[in-house]
Amino acid sequence: MPPKQDKLPAAKLDVIKQWILGGALKDAGAQAEVKKKPAVSLALSTGAARPAGPAVMPEGLPRQPLVETARPAAVTAIASSPWAPLVAVAGQKQIVLYHSDTAELLGILPFPEGIPYALRFSRSGAILLAGGGQNVRRGLAAAYDVRSGKRLFDVGDELDVVLAADISPDHTRVALGGPEKIVRVFNTADGSQFYELRKHTDWILAVEFSPDGVLLATADRSGGLLVWEADTGREFQNLEGHKGAVTAVSFGDDSNVLASGSEDGMIRLWPMEDGRQPRSFAAHGEGVTSVAFAHDGRLVSGGRDRLVKLWDPNGSPLRALAPMKELVMKAVFIHDGGRVVVGDWSGEVRVWTTADGRQAATLASNPAAPKAQPPRR
Repeated sequence: MPPKQDKLPAAKLDVIKQWILGGALKDAGAQAEVKKKPAVSLALSTGAARPAGPAVMPEGLPRQPLVETARPAAVTAIASSPWAPLVAVAGQKQIVLYHSDTAELLGILPFPEGIPYALRFSRSGAILLAGGGQNVRRGLAAAYDVRSGKRLFDVGDELDVVLAADISPDHTRVALGGPEKIVRVFNTADGSQFYELRKHTDWILAVEFSPDGVLLATADRSGGLLVWEADTGREFQNLEGHKGAVTAVSFGDDSNVLASGSEDGMIRLWPMEDGRQPRSFAAHGEGVTSVAFAHDGRLVSGGRDRLVKLWDPNGSPLRALAPMKELVMKAVFIHDGGRVVVGDWSGEVRVWTTADGRQAATLASNPAAPKAQPPRR
């Protein structure tokens, strides 16, 4: 460089390097495009361990809905903070935050790009990730500071909606996927892409980083289930066995077991040492739509049969809850495992106590605007 000439001096090479990294201009009138960086420092988390200090809760967030509808839509996503009494419920162009113990509305976060199809709290509980968009138009993942509600960064520029997304335990990368059949992993610091995974042959329905940050599990609509090295994108295991779409995956806190739920009605518990001889059990005859671990190893699952079921760490049944109105879209434990939050196709969200199976509350996926208070006299 230049061809057949002496190498340029180091000082000039450094200038060219910085010019390329800063965004080479296409013409004299163009301006450099600065990559968007997070508005706050993304401190490292402690994996599956509880971070030091009090759990992160919203403070002073707006409670005015961005969209009000005559009736709720299907609950596309629910997430529960790992350490705080806080749940997030997907709405139309918004995300609704509730106190999981009192059912109090704590705030509403805007998601103007469309519908959130994936919600995930970071392992530290400090960040909420939302993946979604508009069908056949645009998809992305957006991260929010849980305490302030501030939008920190966006990653991805998909040609269709994001159906699955997760943020790594150290907050450095986001994985997402959807109808494009590609899993893309991005750098949260500047939005650049680390790598992409193209082995799936159908829509990506689920992705999750292991709590220790070492592995990344991805699943698709044709029954494909793969585990990758999170740092490199190299294939770690190809987990074969499901006969239907793999709709959900969840790692246990020790990162040694991966649970998967499928439209074939089965839940499988895969050991990460070799992926062989998973524990399998029939969970929902019409298909599993959701599965998630609690900190103590229990599992909660939901299915097309409208049922929500609790299982012990070995897959033995503990309890079945009363049927929902329609098929279950999502079921998650709250932070201490004492309750589960369930959303269905009709738009109903119920909170159940796990000790006795009683309904404790109902949450609105599209809450009405707060009533104006009469003026004081």
